[in-house]
Amino acid sequence: MSDPVLKLENIGRTFTQGQEKLLVLGKSTLLQIAGLLEPPTTGTVRIADIDCSKARDGKRTEVRRDKIGFVYQFHHLLPEFSALENVMMPNLIAGISKAQAKQKATELLEK
Repeated sequence: MSDPVLKLENIGRTFTQGQEKLLVLGKSTLLQIAGLLEPPTTGTVRIADIDCSKARDGKRTEVRRDKIGFVYQFHHLLPEFSALENVMMPNLIAGISKAQAKQKATELLEK
């Protein structure tokens, strides 16, 4: 049995409102933490056995780009690009050649 790709343990997120600290962990907050869009205040986030709990923004971006993918409920495609070009975009940003990005995007769209 393989290790889970995503593992969340004892996750908490605290926000400050004036002098008061609020512990908030709703669906949106949990998904933001699981997607590495914001760090947890407490607990551990592991993706592909990489501890991302205290990782800086650049490292979280790298792990998000290379190890996971997610689709927003309300997706925001770039209207000036085709569907293929929109799917190619993350690979192009990561420095993959245009030909390789096109091949990977085509395979994903075919699936």
